[in-house]
Amino acid sequence: MKLKLKDKEPPPAQLRLTLPGNFKALMDEYLLYLRDTSQREAELKEVALEMLRQFVETDRDFRTWRKGRAESEVRGVESGVVVERQNGAVGAKVS
Repeated sequence: MKLKLKDKEPPPAQLRLTLPGNFKALMDEYLLYLRDTSQREAELKEVALEMLRQFVETDRDFRTWRKGRAESEVRGVESGVVVERQNGAVGAKVS
C-alpha cells in the first residue's frame, strides 16, 4: 500500500488592512445580505478571507503563470539547476 502524505502547510500569517470608509460600509451591507439570505451570522474577517481565497484561486492568468513557473522550475531541476526558496525569495544555485 502506498501512503499519500499531505504536504505541510506553512503557518498562518496575519494581514492587517485599513478599509476605506465606503468599502467598509459596503462590506457591512454584504454581511447583512449573507445573514438575510443564508440565515447565518458571519464575521467580516471570515468573509474577507473567503473572498480573497476565491479571487486568487479563480484567477486564470495567475493559474497560467503559476503553471508556467512550476514547469520552468522542473526543467531547471532536470538540467542541474536547483532553485532555493527562503522567505519568499528565489535564488538559483548550480549543483
